[in-house]
Amino acid sequence: MNDEMKVNAQSIEDNAMNEAAGGAGHSRWITYVVMRGDTLGKIANRYGVTVADLCQWNVIEDPDWLVAGQRLSIHSRR
Repeated sequence: MNDEMKVNAQSIEDNAMNEAAGGAGHSRWITYVVMRGDTLGKIANRYGVTVADLCQWNVIEDPDWLVAGQRLSIHSRR
């Protein structure tokens, strides 16, 4: 799957999650795939959430432990 197809597949998944959640305003649930070099701090900053939020939403007990390819659910406010 090329990058454009991945973005489109991600958008479809995001839209389905938003519709299921009632499409509430400017916030939405997205799925983020962790990439090499990512930290929860970088991801949280990118989406305008806190590390504590990411840990709670994804049942992460050790915020220093991420694996490339891991999927995170994020309630994006952007």
